[in-house]
Amino acid sequence: MAAEAQTGTRRREESERRRQSILEAARRCFGRDGYAGATVAHIAREAGVSTGLLYQFFRNKDHLLEVVLQDVLRDWVRAMVPDDPDESALDALEGMLRRSVAFCRNHPLLPALMARDPALRLQKLSPVAVDRIEPHRRLVASILARGVERGELRADLDVASSADLICQIQSEYSRRAYVEDPLFPLTEEILDAAVSFTREAVRAR
Repeated sequence: MAAEAQTGTRRREESERRRQSILEAARRCFGRDGYAGATVAHIAREAGVSTGLLYQFFRNKDHLLEVVLQDVLRDWVRAMVPDDPDESALDALEGMLRRSVAFCRNHPLLPALMARDPALRLQKLSPVAVDRIEPHRRLVASILARGVERGELRADLDVASSADLICQIQSEYSRRAYVEDPLFPLTEEILDAAVSFTREAVRAR
């Protein structure tokens, strides 16, 4: 029984290793070739597996992209979360925005995908991002509530509404960072203005 259990464990580990190698290959192919240019055959070849094996893990290219984007969004959220519980609410909010923008600028997949396939923002990225909206809002609301309790922020602050507005600011300027739209650029001056605006709107008087 012990030998069978070990064999089963090894098989599961090998299966997960292959799945991860396919996902890593998909990230590279989507980032290099865009959604349209990255075929299932290319991804399988990049991962060193057969297309048949790839289909054992993923239904099709859309499913692959969905999982890749879910992983990217998970990493994105983790990058935004403050790691210092003693940080002031104002610094925590600023840090969230700046880290979010930095992630979007520096993560190779998002700019590459959006530059080649702008429609993906609505067709692919937005639906995947829906389940991240409420946790994002709750996180910002918790920072605001803590700031009010500590006297750092306005005592009359409407936490729920302010959290929604701040989430929109963070999301919009992060989006600009990976879309790189020349009509709506994200300059350092605009980023600094967004930070100052948020600070002034919620700080204690």
